[in-house]
Amino acid sequence: MDVALIDYYANHGKSFLHSAGGPGKMLFSALVITSIVITDEFYLMLAIYLALVSMAVLTRLSVARILSIAAYPAIFALLFVIAAWEGSLLNSGVIMLKALTAALTMVILIATTPYPDVFKTLKPVLPGIIHDGLYLTYRSLFVLLEMTDELVKGLKVRGGLSKRKYLRNIVNFSSGIGLVLLKGLDITEKYYGVMKVRGYTGKIASDKNGRRFSTDDIAVVAFGILIFSVSLGIKLSGNIGQSGLYALVIAAIILITSIAYIAKVGH
Repeated sequence: MDVALIDYYANHGKSFLHSAGGPGKMLFSALVITSIVITDEFYLMLAIYLALVSMAVLTRLSVARILSIAAYPAIFALLFVIAAWEGSLLNSGVIMLKALTAALTMVILIATTPYPDVFKTLKPVLPGIIHDGLYLTYRSLFVLLEMTDELVKGLKVRGGLSKRKYLRNIVNFSSGIGLVLLKGLDITEKYYGVMKVRGYTGKIASDKNGRRFSTDDIAVVAFGILIFSVSLGIKLSGNIGQSGLYALVIAAIILITSIAYIAKVGH
């Protein structure tokens, strides 16, 4: 996971999603996640996924990179599909799409919102110590991922990871992970010491200046409401199969239109 790339995307993007505020995008994400939870039909789930791909296109960022980052949970979803296999490809597809769509929702959020804005949005609804802990854990997690990535590269360069030598690879990787965790603990202690020196007393200062909802916020929230309304409406109507196909066609049209628009205006 390239933390620098994600931060660059979040801070230097030029789309309407980047211009929208954290609260609007958090509300959009909550609406989409709720839609994913209440949807159990393959074509409707695929429609929601394509709608989010359209959002990724409109960010004017690297869609391939965003989709690849959001594809990581598919590995764990695949394991769950295998364990819970019931002979239905459509049901298995729903499980995979739920994982991919939820991940894509969060990737779009963090790729278009600087992480201080994300936690600033959560601050009013969380106790201060939990907010600060999540804020610091978020960064620490990606630091550990970076260290793990460097570990894998180092093992490959030094011959620690070789083809068809699975037992040796596991032993070497396990030893390396142990060193990464020890190094992580050391970095944590130094980080806390730096914070104490700089006056940390159990509260991280934040910008108190608010911002009003703009047209970009309204557009993002409206799109989230649209996805949620369609999902809830189809679920309550009972005519899931045919309505899901209609939603899929509309989502495909939106995706094609988004690609054409971005191609026309350029990056």
